[in-house]
Amino acid sequence: MVLQLMALPVWLVSLVQPVLVPFCFVVAWSMVGLILWNLVLTVRDGVGRAAVMHKIPCAECRYFTNDHRLKCPIHPKIALTESAIDCPDFEDSRLG
Repeated sequence: MVLQLMALPVWLVSLVQPVLVPFCFVVAWSMVGLILWNLVLTVRDGVGRAAVMHKIPCAECRYFTNDHRLKCPIHPKIALTESAIDCPDFEDSRLG
């Protein structure tokens, strides 16, 4: 059994083409715009997240051990998390 493809009638093509071409143009550029917008939002969120992570003072604290088993003997549950940003026991190790 051979499947025969039938060509569309010329009147149907001439009727649909003036609408379909601009529609496809708008849809294609809308997709490009959405992809670029999502890329901008991703970069913005990543920069914001990095700014928050750089506010965590644990690495410069006197009590930071740099050991994966016990990072901080005073506050082990909040060490290197956002909860440690305003740590009341922070002492700068660079001050001496």
